[in-house]
Amino acid sequence: MKKLCNLILLILISVTGFSQIQLEQADLDKLVGLGEYYSKNVMLSSENAVNELEEFRTDKLNNIIDVMQVMAKGSMDIIDEKYLTKPNDSDLILWYVIREIHYNLTDKENQPKPSMEIAKKVLADSIDKRWLIDNYYFRIQGTIAKLFNTVDFSKIDFNLNSYGLETDFEKSALYFNLLNAFTTRFKVLQFMKNNKKIIEFADKMPTFNGKAYYEYTDFDYEDFQWIGHKDIEMYKARHLSNLYAALTAHMNASAAENESNLTNKIYWSSIMSKPDYFKYSGNESDLKKLYKKSNKKR
Repeated sequence: MKKLCNLILLILISVTGFSQIQLEQADLDKLVGLGEYYSKNVMLSSENAVNELEEFRTDKLNNIIDVMQVMAKGSMDIIDEKYLTKPNDSDLILWYVIREIHYNLTDKENQPKPSMEIAKKVLADSIDKRWLIDNYYFRIQGTIAKLFNTVDFSKIDFNLNSYGLETDFEKSALYFNLLNAFTTRFKVLQFMKNNKKIIEFADKMPTFNGKAYYEYTDFDYEDFQWIGHKDIEMYKARHLSNLYAALTAHMNASAAENESNLTNKIYWSSIMSKPDYFKYSGNESDLKKLYKKSNKKR
């Protein structure tokens, strides 16, 4: 009974909304300024970004400025445990304020509202903690993707148990965002029928918990509504469909390059061969047929 109560408590903690952070006006002004600066410089690639970010530093924004400066440098430090560890609750909310200011300022369909109004609303609202966690890892994703253009990550292992992540969802949030940093290019290369390049990039990918990216299958948690830039989607449906797309591109490329052992390994080690997840693929009927056919051959 005690174990059950602890489990229920953990679940409640993991989805609780956080809100009503009180900021001094000076901190709030700096936060709004930082949000507007970020919106104009999302990749933080300007020559003076590190020094410019320093102008927004306050005690409350210290951690966020530190992360953004690492992003601005394009440094491999971004994958250090310090930056991959789940931020504290206050920082998660401040990152969400920055996100909402950015999306408000880049809304092409509606007249942007004053950034201060957006900030105050976010700080007063109750926001699903799952949205907050996913948002943080999305913010650093672009820097990692840029590094992957030239850096071989194959000797790097992301131990998802090392970053203060408490649930399968939290671990998958980091996994999905890291995965997208590495595999988004698969779709373009598949369209170009550049199978050799897909294999080349796949060979440079890191491992997760000591195993290849396709072997990670810990997605057995309840799906939930999640909002991207505008549209509300189901979280697992969105991200697992992206994983299926990457797996399909990788399998097709390995088959085209006559690497049948790799093709089979990807299939049997991944969610490609797990019926419980087929509904998230956008291609459920074909996966069911492939599953039946493959099991007959075993």
